[in-house]
Amino acid sequence: MSATSSLSAAAATTTSCGATTYNIPTKDAACALPAGGNHTAVLSACCGDTDVVSYYDGCGLYCLAAGQTVADLTQCLFAHGAAYADVFCNTQGNATATATGAALPTSAGASVVATGTSGSATSSSTSDATDSPGAAAGLRPELGSVSTLGLTIGALLFSATAFGAFQL
Repeated sequence: MSATSSLSAAAATTTSCGATTYNIPTKDAACALPAGGNHTAVLSACCGDTDVVSYYDGCGLYCLAAGQTVADLTQCLFAHGAAYADVFCNTQGNATATATGAALPTSAGASVVATGTSGSATSSSTSDATDSPGAAAGLRPELGSVSTLGLTIGALLFSATAFGAFQL
């Protein structure tokens, strides 16, 4: 019975957070996981000297990629048991954090949930994306620009409709 109530509480938290979970409240290179399960421990194991921060009132957890690339951080998270679908980052895989002493974003309801510890955080794996062909990249796509392919498909659909309507 207690497993059912804790499961429904986690589902309610995820539902109330929605898409804001995937908006990491820092512009510096960082990776995040939705809050819940053992995600605090997984991030603590991989984030080294940086703090694990809870944001949007407990919707997600993130840490900066200080002293390692975003790709190295994601590989460590996967190696420590994070699901491929849960890990997301706010920048490219070769980026590293630059402002490790920056203040927490107050508008995002951020708070430190685990303090960084020296020397416990890098993955010993040297694999890259080609080692796991079915794995997700762990990077969130930017959704704000219209691609050339999208414009081309739209133009083709419009022209086909116009030709059909006017039977040219």
